[in-house]
Amino acid sequence: MKQKYFVEIAGIRLGVVSEQEREYVEGVAKEVSDKVTHMVRTKKNCSLVEAALFCAMDFYSSSSTDERRLKNLEAQIALYQANVNRLKQENEELRAKLAKHDGE
Repeated sequence: MKQKYFVEIAGIRLGVVSEQEREYVEGVAKEVSDKVTHMVRTKKNCSLVEAALFCAMDFYSSSSTDERRLKNLEAQIALYQANVNRLKQENEELRAKLAKHDGE
């Protein structure tokens, strides 16, 4: 069920609607706030907007990379499952042959 939470990121209060629990939303907001605030404080001439955009690019890049990795892992799992199914079938066939051979 979607809930509305108010969080503060780099001094700006935002209303966020999410299906996640409050602790999760607040944790994400704190991470973003910490990163944006750190960039503004440590980089010369980096505005709040620039820091927010750099953080957005960084998070999006990480998300895209994770999605590609997930798709690769899902493809590997599908391949492994196909191999397991093939080996199970071969095993059944060999057991049937062995049972037939023992019955003769």
